[in-house]
Amino acid sequence: MNDGRRIIKLPEEVVSKIAAGEVVVNPASVVKELVENSIDAGASNIEVQIKDGGKSYIKVSDNGSGMSKEDLLLAVQRYTTSKISSIEDIYNITSYGFRGEALASIGEVSRLVITTSNGNESNKLEMVGGKVVRVSETLRERGTTVEVFDLFFNIPARRKFLSSEKIERRMVTEVIERFLLTKPEIKFLFKVDNEIIYNAPSSNLLERFKLIFPEVKSFEIIEDCKDGIIRVSGIISSPQFFRKNRSGQLFFVNGRFVLDNLLHIALERGYGEALIEGTHPFAVIFIEVSPREVDVNIHPQKLQVKFSEPRMVYDAIARCVRDTLRKFEGFQMLVEKIENHVPKPFAPTSDNQDESKIFHINNETVFRDVERIVERSETHRVREPGYSFEGVTGYEEKYRNVQNYEKPFDFTTSKQPSVLFPHVVSPTNLEKVGEFTIIKNRYILFEDSDGIVIVDFHAAHERIIYEQLKERQFQVVNLLIPVEFSIGKSFASVLESLEDELKEFGFNVTIVKSENSAKVILKSIPSALKITQAQETLMEMLEEHRVPFNKPKSILHVLASKACKTAVKTGDKLSEDEVKMLLDEIKRRNLLTCPHGRPIMMKITFDQLDSYFERR
Repeated sequence: MNDGRRIIKLPEEVVSKIAAGEVVVNPASVVKELVENSIDAGASNIEVQIKDGGKSYIKVSDNGSGMSKEDLLLAVQRYTTSKISSIEDIYNITSYGFRGEALASIGEVSRLVITTSNGNESNKLEMVGGKVVRVSETLRERGTTVEVFDLFFNIPARRKFLSSEKIERRMVTEVIERFLLTKPEIKFLFKVDNEIIYNAPSSNLLERFKLIFPEVKSFEIIEDCKDGIIRVSGIISSPQFFRKNRSGQLFFVNGRFVLDNLLHIALERGYGEALIEGTHPFAVIFIEVSPREVDVNIHPQKLQVKFSEPRMVYDAIARCVRDTLRKFEGFQMLVEKIENHVPKPFAPTSDNQDESKIFHINNETVFRDVERIVERSETHRVREPGYSFEGVTGYEEKYRNVQNYEKPFDFTTSKQPSVLFPHVVSPTNLEKVGEFTIIKNRYILFEDSDGIVIVDFHAAHERIIYEQLKERQFQVVNLLIPVEFSIGKSFASVLESLEDELKEFGFNVTIVKSENSAKVILKSIPSALKITQAQETLMEMLEEHRVPFNKPKSILHVLASKACKTAVKTGDKLSEDEVKMLLDEIKRRNLLTCPHGRPIMMKITFDQLDSYFERR
């Protein structure tokens, strides 16, 4: 540690470790750099294998051009490259790599072994912590194999902050999926701990899209849409198929995967009002511009780029998406066949797709019908099948001790009491006197011992459902016919990591894997959930936990938000017994607000009424 104030020149060893840390941040970044080198070498066949999430072992093997012994020795030195030779070349980059940092940076923080052949000679280089320890002749076919052992073995602090094996494996899988999409002509074999995750032969973008996003059943291809110097191509999904986040949207600039929030915004601007608020469609978008119009050298890992004319790029994406969207024949309604009068739960797999009849409905008709239904539902609402108060009153006569209410989520705040009637309701002191009445098909109104109480029965029932889920007070419903649907391999990895926690909430899930796909078989669900919500709820949980560095909503949070939709709603008819059960639960649990922070009830005391009407 330099405790003095003088400026010193850092030792070369420290400099090299800092430089390596900018390029190599985790196993996924190592795989990215090595696969890019294989692509630049002209490989048509790439094999990737990792162990322990890539922390203990990474192998990338290709059939590219290979290297001579002289080139091999230069390749592991910093700032040596075959991609550029002058300052002008930096502004005309057509390859993935060009800085000459990857192999040197990887070698600085691992035990590195490179075996390569250019067809004339074969050599093997061994490197430990940035030092070449051995170079020898060997035998292998034309191409290169790079093996990385014990990543960050010499920087314990960096190794300590790597994520769990499952999370690192998932991030590597997502890197491979991006290469599968951007280079469909290359054959990829991807193994994790000797298990084949992808064995993808050379194909085309359409087949690779279906491989990575098997849940998307309706999509259209953007056919070489040109706007001046910008060319846009790719695939977009129908607005019917979406995620609650943007993890299903991938952008590539001149074949290079990039992160740019404005590209996502431009894409969704192209969809316009076709999207429901809070939903994000699937898309794989390729943007091709002259290398001189984009700077790829602004990020250590080349994950961000800078356009010389960004507005033109964003406008081109929006226009091309808007034009492609017109190809969709309105909304599609999937109607399941019912055989032998046994209803089959909705599960949009490819098998169900074949059995379904597809009706194309004009958008205007749909919107008009929806408006008519909404208007009618305000006055004549029928309780949805499957709603039940079962389990609401399963408690002892002697009420359990309750703690002061703690708001379950930190993203909302309870509303303040009315200024006119600022009385704070204490549910434990409720004492219903006489009959109740329901006003506006929404509120329960009754007389208490010292005033009038108004209860929002929907908000109250939402909170009761949430409390039951939190206390695991629900039944596990075994499905007569399991729900089956396909998911991508990266989502399969997320599901495996959540399997035990999901089981606690009543989800019995089996994952059936093959080389290039994964099928989910859902055998049971919690009683608080409808069968029609099962797949959507499970996918939302996976989306929340897919990105490890975001703080995901808990499984309880996602499940409760879905289950609360089964609560009684405005217009539902409640019997006197059901009202009594609802009020008893509010009193027993001392409930003040719904899970979203809205108040459940308000109270107007007789003293307040007398004061208002000047009776005292």
